[in-house]
Amino acid sequence: MIRAASTPPAPRQETIGTAPDRARVVLYTSSQDYRVATQTLAGLQDFAARRGWLVVHKVYDLAPAHTPLRDRTGWLAVRYLLAAGGATGFVVPDEREIAWHSGDLDALRSWLLSLPAFAACAYPRAGRGPCGHTPPSARAPGDDVGLTLFPVPAGRFWERVYALHPLSVRQVREAAWTYLVLSGWPGDIVAAIEVLARLAYNAVVHARPVDGAAARMVVRLTLSEHDALLVDVEDPRPDFPHSAAAIAGVLGSGLLEARRLGAKVSWVLSADGTGKSVRALLLAEPTHG
Repeated sequence: MIRAASTPPAPRQETIGTAPDRARVVLYTSSQDYRVATQTLAGLQDFAARRGWLVVHKVYDLAPAHTPLRDRTGWLAVRYLLAAGGATGFVVPDEREIAWHSGDLDALRSWLLSLPAFAACAYPRAGRGPCGHTPPSARAPGDDVGLTLFPVPAGRFWERVYALHPLSVRQVREAAWTYLVLSGWPGDIVAAIEVLARLAYNAVVHARPVDGAAARMVVRLTLSEHDALLVDVEDPRPDFPHSAAAIAGVLGSGLLEARRLGAKVSWVLSADGTGKSVRALLLAEPTHG
């Protein structure tokens, strides 16, 4: 399950959340299928290589996403390697593989601060398709693989659950607007709310059960240390027919408008494979003056 690797020299001390130019990283994923796990690690290897990072170890656990971290043999190996100075950071496909339970993210952040070390999340690699990563159709043409550096500062994560109903879109807009204003996000809040509204509306239109059964969507906003805003709208429909055409604007206009507002749009399967998240990444423009 765990591949051995030679012990590298002691790491340089770097700022939390910032990867050094020649970072030494350990790759980690968790899946109930070893074939998916090994293919996901191959995707993470490519992700790290394109950033000039040296992979010193590859680890996976055969466990569902809700398995506590303390019960994962592979994850304990990651912790040991970082604590011993064998790596400067680690790479995972999706943050929910290591922060599924309430409080996991804060605990992870505190631990990374104590080392120090960094963690990176390759969002487009988080899907659990037959190839172990998000299909190319889930990314807009020309979009690069997304990168989010951990840890997310405390208080910079917002999540709400709404009925999958048209009336919810207005509630989503108002609540998210309040959160972004109070958080002091320096980006274009008007544009961000418009992007979120389009994602939420698409979920209502395309993911509502055809039999009219009650369903919900989960809306998440995550602010990184560098003020990038990740918008997630998770719905109960795991497939995304004609996703490439939708993102490119050939089919429908909602996601195209989101891209015109400055968002990088992608989608991933949910951790348990029963739904999906449509995602938009917006970068805060630097202020001058």
